[in-house]
Amino acid sequence: MNKLIKLLSIAILSVGLLGGCASQIYHDYIMSGQVVTVDDKQVVVCVSDTDGLKEHQVFNVYRTVFDATVISEGEDGYSREFVGKIRLGKTKDEHFAEATVLDGELARYDMVEFDRGF
Repeated sequence: MNKLIKLLSIAILSVGLLGGCASQIYHDYIMSGQVVTVDDKQVVVCVSDTDGLKEHQVFNVYRTVFDATVISEGEDGYSREFVGKIRLGKTKDEHFAEATVLDGELARYDMVEFDRGF
C-alpha cells in the first residue's frame, strides 16, 4: 500500500512538472514573448498579452541553441543562451510591442523573458 502511494505521488508530480512548460502560468509570468522583427536596434516582440506591460520595462532575451555533438544517452542537445536585453517601448496592439535593444545581437525567433533581477 505504501509503495502504491509513493508511485502515485511520483506520477502526479511528474505530470505536473512536465505540463508546466505548456501551462498558461508559464506563458504569462515567465516566457513573455518572442522577437518578431529586428531592424538595427529596434525590435518588435509578440507577447501573450500587453495589458500588464509597462513602457520602459527591461526584458532578457535568450536563444535556443542545438549542440549536435551531444552523444550521451538522455541528453537532448538543446539549451538556452543569453543573447541580450531589450527595453519595452510602445505597444502596437494587444499582442505586439516595440522595443529597443540595450545589449546583444538579437535575431528573429529569440525568446523574451521578464528581467526579474535574479
